Amino acid sequence: MPNIKLTYFDLRARAEPCRLLLAYGGIKYEDDRIPPPWDAATTWPTLKPTTPFGQLPLLKWDDEVLCQSMACARFIAREVGLAGNTNMESAQVDEIIDVIQDLINAGVKLFFAKDEAGMKKHAEVTVQTALGQLEKKLASRGGQYFVGNNFSWADLHTFMYISDLPSKSVLDGFPKLANLVERVANIPNIKKWVETRPVTAM
Repeated sequence: MPNIKLTYFDLRARAEPCRLLLAYGGIKYEDDRIPPPWDAATTWPTLKPTTPFGQLPLLKWDDEVLCQSMACARFIAREVGLAGNTNMESAQVDEIIDVIQDLINAGVKLFFAKDEAGMKKHAEVTVQTALGQLEKKLASRGGQYFVGNNFSWADLHTFMYISDLPSKSVLDGFPKLANLVERVANIPNIKKWVETRPVTAM
């Protein structure tokens, strides 16, 4: 087993894709958490200059250090067999990941800008439109999984995003997505992680 350490703030946010993938793979690692930047107790100003790109998360895998949350998560997805079995499947996994990341990044930008009207439109229009498109894509691939009729990181990332949405009614009208989220939630290693992970605001 490699010696693994994942360093991030005490939040789900950008590190949770990695944590979910590690949980799925049953891989032991050090979950190194520091108080978020807005917390008076944070050590981030001291740590930041020592990081390669001035960002977290950092994934230490034996003697190598990886930065950028999606690069880290994509690497772990390959390690645990969830990145697709062919180049085309890997691209199809990335396609879904990128759709979800666009939604996350847009939502985060509006949240920190305290743009109430923008957040309302994002929730009611952008997210609903994207969920409809994802439902259609899932149906076109057989209705069970997004890629290759097998569980992949695309399904896990979709589960992560939808589970973190404030209202569970968002899936009304999207039965295949709702069923996928329920099935992923009941994968034993995922279920255990979600039930036992530290409770954080985001």
